[in-house]
Amino acid sequence: MPPPESSPNAIARGLGVLGDEWCLQLLRAAHSGATRFGRFQEELPISAASLAARLALLADEGLFIRRVYQQNPIRAEYLLTPQGRGTWPILLAIWDWEDRWADHPAGELPDRRHAECGQSFHPELVCATCGVAAGRRDVTAAWGPTGGWDRSIPDTATRRRTRASRTAGEFPETMAVFGNRWSAVVIGAVFQGIRRYSEFESLLGIPSNILSERLRILVEYGLLRVDVTEQGRREYHLTEKGRAFFPIVATTLSWAERWFALPEGPAISWQHGDHPLVPRLDCDQCHRPLQAAQIEVLETSDQKV
Repeated sequence: MPPPESSPNAIARGLGVLGDEWCLQLLRAAHSGATRFGRFQEELPISAASLAARLALLADEGLFIRRVYQQNPIRAEYLLTPQGRGTWPILLAIWDWEDRWADHPAGELPDRRHAECGQSFHPELVCATCGVAAGRRDVTAAWGPTGGWDRSIPDTATRRRTRASRTAGEFPETMAVFGNRWSAVVIGAVFQGIRRYSEFESLLGIPSNILSERLRILVEYGLLRVDVTEQGRREYHLTEKGRAFFPIVATTLSWAERWFALPEGPAISWQHGDHPLVPRLDCDQCHRPLQAAQIEVLETSDQKV
């Protein structure tokens, strides 16, 4: 039986998982080789209760598989599934955006090297179908059969930690968008061409006090700017920093559509020229497709994204 028309679509399901900062951090640690409870606690300043809850969520959503390796007492390890391994382009896009645009008072993010060419690099978003760059202005978006703002809002709101509690290698400014369901849907609306407060309010169904706060925060973080038209109307436009967030959006939605697709069809379709956009990250030095196994963290040589 197909799900009801009001059920969350792939966007809502994907953001429901990745919109939690601890889930993102656990995925980052897992890509670096962590599998056991103690190792996750060593790498992250997370309480045992929060860690257990996030590991259970990631297992329930199919990103981890729980494997018992000791019976008395029972101990388990958490291994990335193909769905979990598929998040590496998202994490790489987040690292690059945070490295270029975010203020990291706790220290610089570790550099990456592409083993195939031996160079430090930045990932470039291209369309895998044609191999041509795919910036936000190069693509168009349209709702699919399961699309719509009401179905694209995650069911749960998640929390971000304060900046003061952070360490290098985390995602503070990404979580200003991903870590709040209303921020995520507002930035998505701007990418689709929504500009005016009244349009946000009517199309997204956001309470006015929450909408005002979300717009204020996105302006404060520099992702949006406010322009006043000749008619005196305030419009919200993406800044250069905001447009640079598009690779995170593209890789996240592509991953979500792959793993949380509904039988009726996609939530949103991106068109690149005369064909659908298939997001891919290439090395900006050698212009070859990036692979997870070829990406080295220079600060810690045995870690990989």
